[in-house]
Amino acid sequence: MKHTLPSLSRLICAALVMGMGLPAFAQGDAGHAHEQKAQKKHTEAHADSGSDTKHAGHEEHENAATELALDELKALGGVVAIAGPTTLKRTVTLPGEIRLDKEAVAHVSPRYAAQIVEVNARIGDVVEAGDTLAVAESSQTLQRFELKSLVGGTVIDRHASLGEQLQPSDAAFEIADLTRLWVDIALYPRQIGRIKQGQPVRLTTAFGPKPVTATVDYIAPLVDEQLRTGLARVYLDNEAGHWKPGMFVEAEVTLAESPVAVAVPPSALINYEGETVVFVREGERWHPRPVTLGEESREQVEILSGLEAGEAYVSEGGFVVKANLLKSELEAGHHH
Repeated sequence: MKHTLPSLSRLICAALVMGMGLPAFAQGDAGHAHEQKAQKKHTEAHADSGSDTKHAGHEEHENAATELALDELKALGGVVAIAGPTTLKRTVTLPGEIRLDKEAVAHVSPRYAAQIVEVNARIGDVVEAGDTLAVAESSQTLQRFELKSLVGGTVIDRHASLGEQLQPSDAAFEIADLTRLWVDIALYPRQIGRIKQGQPVRLTTAFGPKPVTATVDYIAPLVDEQLRTGLARVYLDNEAGHWKPGMFVEAEVTLAESPVAVAVPPSALINYEGETVVFVREGERWHPRPVTLGEESREQVEILSGLEAGEAYVSEGGFVVKANLLKSELEAGHHH
């Protein structure tokens, strides 16, 4: 079985076009909150010059809370989840290209020099093995013979036109089985040793079919001499015909999986007064709980401390709770 390296330069260019990047967890913070924090510390310093400002700040942070009914939070787009264990995936995203399965492509040629006298198939036609694609007339004997498809598939190219003279070296038709395609993934030098056969791959494209999960089926034994990049290949099931050769894709390869005690989605992380917090429900109130982050993936972030398994927290829409908290603090400041 012969494998060929793809035009990897196209794949690397595609990576730039597709704008791949890693998830960012930074959330926008209100400038008024920083000004209010500075004003509080300044007032405390004058009230008690011997107090520990940093310690006082932490006490305020721990006591901060706001009331917001669950139905109101959900109406504003918030989502509440229960903290618990999960499996964290370490992944790498690489550029890929959908290509024909070269082992499922057949060329139909005349047995000897002949003229095409009848054409039965056009580009895009689906044919079965044994179907007559054209009829040719021998240039020497004037006997007619049929050009038949050797495989079942789709006519993707045709060089046989009525009256055209063809030689045995000419490909009159090109037939390809499009129900299985190749996804050729470019491996940068530092990734060559990390990508292995059997690893899960999530394939996505900006404009096209829904993401699918497959596995790495083949690793090329050679490295491109010019680009110094390697090649990984996925055999993609395309029975539904949604994927098209020539498409550029993002291939997210799972390098390793590890269980963690507590993890949250990146959307749960909120920047509050210079700290990363998760809004946790305690009684009828929501508290901005500072958290320590560990390993992270595209979908989950490990929580090393600050959130325990079984606790209810805001997994989406934490900015709504933050806005409510800032509003409460502002109103409390005006009352004083």
